[in-house]
Amino acid sequence: MPLVVPVLRLFMVFMNIYDTYKTLKIPTGRKGGPPSVRALTQRKRDLKGCLAVWVVWCCLAAYERTFDRFISFIVPFYNEIKSVSLLFLLLTRAKGAEPLYLHILRPLIKPYVDTVDPLLDLAKDIGDFLFALSQVPLNYVLS
Repeated sequence: MPLVVPVLRLFMVFMNIYDTYKTLKIPTGRKGGPPSVRALTQRKRDLKGCLAVWVVWCCLAAYERTFDRFISFIVPFYNEIKSVSLLFLLLTRAKGAEPLYLHILRPLIKPYVDTVDPLLDLAKDIGDFLFALSQVPLNYVLS
């Protein structure tokens, strides 16, 4: 059974990547014209579902890194339960991930949005600065 969980996780990552690729492609209309309103609405709905799948997947990965070994000692048949949960997320895709996001994860995250957003903006700015700083010597060397 320990081999089933990594295989399911790997398959789920590839399915997420493929669904994201399909969703991010801009729909085209008939004869190369602009897409219809219905196609754009469906794309928006698919983008929300795709984002929900990725958020649930990232939370699951963080949970596994942090608590997986501890909980596997306490809960009997933990690997089987985890395999069934991953299979559920694989088969239902966005329809299974959206309720998990809307009713479990979003209420847990919402009180901390005002604190986390400025910290993430600061981290992004620092990363951009460090990246730009690392490019300066490279420009002098190349020219």
